[in-house]
Amino acid sequence: MELLFPLMLALMAGFMFISIRKQKKRMQEMQEMQNDVSVGTRLQLTSGLFGTVVDADNSDYIDVEIATGVVTRWNRLAIMRVVQTEDAAETYPGAVSTSYLDDLDDDDDDDDDFVTDDYLDEDDAPADTDIAGKRPDLEK
Repeated sequence: MELLFPLMLALMAGFMFISIRKQKKRMQEMQEMQNDVSVGTRLQLTSGLFGTVVDADNSDYIDVEIATGVVTRWNRLAIMRVVQTEDAAETYPGAVSTSYLDDLDDDDDDDDDFVTDDYLDEDDAPADTDIAGKRPDLEK
């Protein structure tokens, strides 16, 4: 019974050591990624913006083009991730997702591709008297 308390403390200290070590490793990898960014790299910022690095000469900040001709300056710590080359095309405005195009190609039955309004029957439409009856009387 006397060994139970020191054993629990040692076990708790071991878990804390492992979790702190993993966190330090993640932070080191993130700092390396932020410092290794070069011109032309497509990245995502912590605000959710996607952009392309146009100037990475300074060690504290980078210049990112977020739209054609729109260059903004960001702290290097704002870099969340580098977008891989194969994923970069989908981060541009107006890009069509490749998974959406694949879904269109997989359909063999062209009848299901169009939405029809067959579900709108005249019986389902509200009558004018129904709508007029529910209006509040504003003349009171």
